[in-house]
Amino acid sequence: MSRNRTNQKPMGVVMSHHILNRRFRKAGAAALIAAASAVALTACGSNDSSSDAKGGSSSHASSYAKSSSSDASIHSQAGKQTGKQATAVGSAANKAQATSECQPGTLKGTLDSAGTSQAEMNHRGTFLKVTNTGDETCVISGYAGLALEGAGHTAIKTTTRHGSTYFATDPGTHPITLAPGKSAWADLVWTTTGADTAHAKYLQISPTGSNSHSTVTFSKDLDNGTLSLTAWSPEPPIND
Repeated sequence: MSRNRTNQKPMGVVMSHHILNRRFRKAGAAALIAAASAVALTACGSNDSSSDAKGGSSSHASSYAKSSSSDASIHSQAGKQTGKQATAVGSAANKAQATSECQPGTLKGTLDSAGTSQAEMNHRGTFLKVTNTGDETCVISGYAGLALEGAGHTAIKTTTRHGSTYFATDPGTHPITLAPGKSAWADLVWTTTGADTAHAKYLQISPTGSNSHSTVTFSKDLDNGTLSLTAWSPEPPIND
């Protein structure tokens, strides 16, 4: 009887061991679950980051490629447009150069009867002739500037009337293209009634009305220092 009492454990001790074993098993299971969850989360996070990185890189690369292609297209179109504009400007410049106004320094004014006599009823006349002495084609239009000079090139008060003359119909102001060496004409007329006669010796001819002029011999007695003049014409303007 005494041996059996010695080997038998108290009931309280047995219960304590069972409770501790359960707690250890629960704690171990919880730890395993927590570890598994952490691994799963880490794996998910890693996968997500990789996906974002790849996706973002691909998106940026695609966007950059499209942008670069678009920029290249725009630059190409801009280059073509600039080339067209440059060509147009060049053509306009060449055209403008070919039809620019004649410069006074390239024009020479003279008197020319053109084989026609203009003398009738106290009216006398001749033609002004202007010649392009330059190397470029140019345009002239309008009326010449005139000024009478007396002996010793003294100035004479001069009145110039623009329009039709006694011998020619005024062609009106219009552009006349003069190639190098080509000429234009205007009819010049005055009267000789003896009224307040001006004794001219020279005539200043300014083809474009500027200060640049040619001075020619013009030994004429004319009334009041008055001249009648038509506009420039490609042919000597004379009434039939």
